[in-house]
Amino acid sequence: MLAAGAAFLVVELLASPRYGLHRDELYFLACAHHLAWGYVDQPPLVPAVAWLVNGLIGPFAWAFRLLPALAGAASVVLTGLMAREMGGGRCAQTIAAVAAATSAQLLAAFHLLSTTAFDCFFWALITWLVLRLIRTADTRWFVPLGAVVGVALLNKWNVAFLVVALVIGFATGSDRRLLWSKQAWIGAAIALVIVSPDIVWNAQHGWAQLSMLRSLHAENSTTGASIGFLPAQLIVVGPALCVLWITGLVHLWRSLRWRPLAVGYLVLAAWFTLSGAKSYYLAGIYFPLFAGGGVAAERRLRSKGKPGRVRGWITLMVVGGVVALPLTLPLLPESTLPTGSWESQINKDLSATVGWPSYVRQVSGIVNTLPPGERSRLVLLTGDYGAAGAIDLYGPRYHLPAARSGHNTFWWWGPAGMPNESATVAVNISRSALLTVFRRVRLVGSVQTPNNAWTEERGDPIYLCTQQYASWSDVWPALRHYG
Repeated sequence: MLAAGAAFLVVELLASPRYGLHRDELYFLACAHHLAWGYVDQPPLVPAVAWLVNGLIGPFAWAFRLLPALAGAASVVLTGLMAREMGGGRCAQTIAAVAAATSAQLLAAFHLLSTTAFDCFFWALITWLVLRLIRTADTRWFVPLGAVVGVALLNKWNVAFLVVALVIGFATGSDRRLLWSKQAWIGAAIALVIVSPDIVWNAQHGWAQLSMLRSLHAENSTTGASIGFLPAQLIVVGPALCVLWITGLVHLWRSLRWRPLAVGYLVLAAWFTLSGAKSYYLAGIYFPLFAGGGVAAERRLRSKGKPGRVRGWITLMVVGGVVALPLTLPLLPESTLPTGSWESQINKDLSATVGWPSYVRQVSGIVNTLPPGERSRLVLLTGDYGAAGAIDLYGPRYHLPAARSGHNTFWWWGPAGMPNESATVAVNISRSALLTVFRRVRLVGSVQTPNNAWTEERGDPIYLCTQQYASWSDVWPALRHYG
């Protein structure tokens, strides 16, 4: 169990400095310069972590990815501990931990500084606490459980789905009486108090996170996404682990004591399927399934008098994890990244970590063609937060001003200080939108990437805009877009 966690940590740390910062990491760093109790697309935890890491170490990829790697290793160990809570011995704990350590989506999730990485960790910690609560029937465990849920909500509201699913699981099981204990209500109150600053921020900002959720739902929730959600689980979790987690689900269902976890999985799977959610939304609930699968495998091997066969399970999982590594972590040279959009869909996060310094250098080259007078009143406007965050990080070396954008939380930072009658370099904004502000909009380039690697920004138009006739304060409301 500990060896699996240590191996997972080593692999993640070895991969952490390769390529560059992800577009979301650039955005979190920008948010870190505007610390608040909430943002349009996430609560405050990850920007606060970015602020801390940047202040103590600096904006380096390996530094940003240290805590996610540690969270991943802890999740692996917690998976082994879940098997122990279910009565599993060393064999079950090892199988469960190795499964978590070799799951493709978990290897990818814990690579980046992201809400997803910490969300998976909190799901692991919450489900371990729930298992301990069920085993001991000691309602005092609701108090730390409420505290963990509260902190988890400061990372991502997605954990609320887990809480609701587990409550449904309890309500349909033999331990439903636990839900009505005084400690359960105390735990709920603690969670609410911890997350309340983020709720207040949202109330003061037009419930921005709810608007963001509606936008994401409209953008991603299609019939195709719903149809493909469950089949995708067989791939993203790891094909070599399918038998194990399905066995774990059956084991949890057959056990009256552990059935709330199985019900929770089924509720979440049904909800995310109907809502057309992204395939990784279920990632955190596989930890107890791995644990249940480990316990079932151990009992089966013992009943057949072949406990040594555990090596076959572990070998299969390790081989599956090794095969997945080039698809989940930046182990291959950047030159091997796909140039076509279709191939990049396998793991878009890898391509989202390359090309940012060269993009800013390209923008700087365009800025340097401007007369000194126009350069002194320059505005850099982007259509997405990744492009803006890259300029904010790498732009100072070229004496570029901070970027502005209408994307997500960047819009809330407003147009204050943006000079009117300015020259503006705009990236990934439609010409028609720019013509509502400027009389002259000229295409001066498009975003290029190293080795022509596909990224979401590759080929985005770069415009040089002059002869401004509408003030930024007047047009700013129309620039807002969530997604």
